Amino acid sequence: MPDPVVPRRRTGGRSARVLEAVERAVIDELKEFGIEDFSIPRVASRAGISSSSLYRRWANKAALIAFAGGRTAQQGIPFPDCGSLRDDLVRVLVEVAATFGNSSSRAMIALAFSSNDSPEIQQTQAAFWQQRVELQWPMFERAIARGEIDARVDTGAVIERVVGPLYFRYFVMRQPASRRFMEDLVDAVLQTLPLRSA
Repeated sequence: MPDPVVPRRRTGGRSARVLEAVERAVIDELKEFGIEDFSIPRVASRAGISSSSLYRRWANKAALIAFAGGRTAQQGIPFPDCGSLRDDLVRVLVEVAATFGNSSSRAMIALAFSSNDSPEIQQTQAAFWQQRVELQWPMFERAIARGEIDARVDTGAVIERVVGPLYFRYFVMRQPASRRFMEDLVDAVLQTLPLRSA
């Protein structure tokens, strides 16, 4: 599967306004029609640009939704430097939990956990989760540089094991997660990770 195409972000100007408009349009389209009936031409209309402009930047629906999901994650979830991987991961969990009440985030969550088996939706889900993992990479780079974990650690698996139970608690068990729950979860995962080889 090709990597999702993420356009280079510029500071200010028309390009930044267009990207913001596209992000909002994608989220609104998902809220109203879901992933199954998602329409790129309607997104273009919502954003006030041509369909051809969208296709020049994003080759398909999966890439476009992954882009919007990545921007939503960057705005709603920090990628902190709290001085240790443990504190970084706890902070991420706190902020992830805070996004559960946000309508834009919930639209992306509904996409991520859709049970539809169509190849297009599976591609979109894979692109979304891949980008979420890649956004966390600097946090793990710092941990490797500090000698907290070995460079061979599967960072995607760490995110899965840390964040997965939080989603399960909220959306399956329908229970809130306390700070202590998040700290214990992070500690349990970190204890299984190999330290940097001598």
